[in-house]
Amino acid sequence: RKVNTGTSTVMGPARAGAWWHLDLRPGKCETRDGWKFPQQLCDKDERKLASMFTVVMPQSGQQGSAVLNMIDPNTNARKTRQGSMTHFGLLGDSSLTTCMPPATCGDTTPRSWDPDLTGPFNHAQYGGWYLSFDEGTPVHLSIMKIQMEEGATMVQAMSLPSGTLASDVRIWAESSSRPYDFTLASSLEDVRNAVNGDQYFLDEATNTLFYRVIAGYVESDYSYGWISNNYLSSFTREGLTVTDTTSKNQIQIHIEISCPTDSTGAFCASKPEFVVPSMGCSDGEVMVAIDQCGLPCELLEEGCSTPPPSSSPTVTCVSCSDEPTSWMITEGYECATGPNWLINSKCNQAPYWVNNNYCEARCQSAGLGYHETSCCSSTI
Repeated sequence: RKVNTGTSTVMGPARAGAWWHLDLRPGKCETRDGWKFPQQLCDKDERKLASMFTVVMPQSGQQGSAVLNMIDPNTNARKTRQGSMTHFGLLGDSSLTTCMPPATCGDTTPRSWDPDLTGPFNHAQYGGWYLSFDEGTPVHLSIMKIQMEEGATMVQAMSLPSGTLASDVRIWAESSSRPYDFTLASSLEDVRNAVNGDQYFLDEATNTLFYRVIAGYVESDYSYGWISNNYLSSFTREGLTVTDTTSKNQIQIHIEISCPTDSTGAFCASKPEFVVPSMGCSDGEVMVAIDQCGLPCELLEEGCSTPPPSSSPTVTCVSCSDEPTSWMITEGYECATGPNWLINSKCNQAPYWVNNNYCEARCQSAGLGYHETSCCSSTI
């Protein structure tokens, strides 16, 4: 049940802290601390859930990493910390002892060597998952057994050793031993907008690697995209969609870093800095949810005051432009004929578009315009 309106709710363990605190605005989340295992309940809105294995290679059979046994052969994977995770925009905590049981976590939630990673996301415009590793940057990280709704946008990031170059990075997908190399993008926005999730970006200023995760598949002709529904089944109830998990043979997404290694050969010898990526909000806006920016007043109990009605004379229509973004031009998209998924996820939903009036006429006709007045019949 949604916290305030009676519809969908996302629930996660309250001890995990900010990982399941999806929205910072008043009334959007609540904690059921009277339960035996206290839970955080938040309005689902447009967010989705995903799970996957993240394995520091080499792998032990079909399960977790074989590397832990190299470090300590007597330890328990589920009880041994591997690193941490947090959402873009939060401060995070690089301490190796942060949030030790039974303490409740803050911005940062620890991850064990159990490879299963589950969480909420909606990264079409803002946000992402930041993963850190206590031993350093993995030389080879493999993402597999992915459970994710088709078409969803998930962005992940991790820090690399200082001085790492784009030429030191290779990200590629594999299905039934068929490889498909991702391409280097020029910005995080390009990574978000890649239809098949096959681009990555290295911010050399912060040594941060950004990449997408999808439930993909490399076809027999070596093309790459979302895996066909012929291979996976799913069902939807109360706004939540549950999709089958891909097998290791169907898809692995490999991230390989060329660097001098530690004694195990599994991690770069030089450890990176812990730097959680920012949300990238526009001037005057702040993070208000794991996937949204907004005005600071949205975080107040009283919210934002309603502006007084305008006394200016009524205008029947205004002249609207229809200028595409530079990324759209590169991809061959025009505003008038661009795909609906792009228009529906941008327009007045994306401050960058609002500030630049991108595809103004198309957005207005789609009901996602930048003003209440209609566009005149002709555009400039």
